[in-house]
Amino acid sequence: MKIILDAMGGDNAPRAVVEGAVSAAREFDAQIVLVGREDEVNACLAAAGGKDLPNISIVHASEVVTMEDDPSTATRRKRDSSMTVALNRLRDGEGDAVVSAGSTGALLTGATLIVKRIRVAPVSS
Repeated sequence: MKIILDAMGGDNAPRAVVEGAVSAAREFDAQIVLVGREDEVNACLAAAGGKDLPNISIVHASEVVTMEDDPSTATRRKRDSSMTVALNRLRDGEGDAVVSAGSTGALLTGATLIVKRIRVAPVSS
């Protein structure tokens, strides 16, 4: 399984997010893609002792969605945000799941606009 992780989302990001990713990479058989400002993510990865883990990779994204951003505006205007880049990668089949501890409203809006909804067959009685 490949998990795309918004490294810049949430409190104490990217440090706390990267530390969690390093722990998960050591414990589980999963590929983890950290999306965020590459220099900051690399520094946190080195500090957490995860620089040489083969199942962690980094994808650069220059922008960050903040809690103050309007969710729909953030999705449309911050096209190179870690959250938007992560959702685009999921949509394009480059991962199996996206995890973000960032703005719930922006994540919901982005998921709906970028990834789209899952079509469910009608239930017959």
